[in-house]
Amino acid sequence: MVRRRSWALTAALAVVAVGPAGCGPTADAGTAAGQPATTVTVTATQSAESAQSAQSTPATGPARTAQTGASTTAIVTVPNGVGMNYQAAQDAWRAAGLHVSPAVDATGANRLPIVDSNWVVLSQDPPAGSRVAAGSFIVATVKKYSDN
Repeated sequence: MVRRRSWALTAALAVVAVGPAGCGPTADAGTAAGQPATTVTVTATQSAESAQSAQSTPATGPARTAQTGASTTAIVTVPNGVGMNYQAAQDAWRAAGLHVSPAVDATGANRLPIVDSNWVVLSQDPPAGSRVAAGSFIVATVKKYSDN
């Protein structure tokens, strides 16, 4: 069965009159002095048939989704980044659908990793193997490879 999406376009024109001297559009603004300015607003609305077919189409993507009512929640398994350089760990976490929060410096010096590949992940929260909602944040505790 071929589903056809039809869109209805509604266009509204509004004419704005020129205000008192010095308050309206000028010739520099693209309209001659004393001429009204025209504003065009275009609004696209989806027809009821097209909206119904869009709701019945299943969502696809790398993560499994569970639908309950009108909301969709994707659950992902947190990859293990412990022991990896911080850049590789971030890449793995982002590929799984997670957001990476700023790292915590394990030495307590509150340093920020500038070259992420020079830092090693000592721990992560949430831990590896946890099942969390896609888009959740993960925080890593890191130290430089050169730290004792």
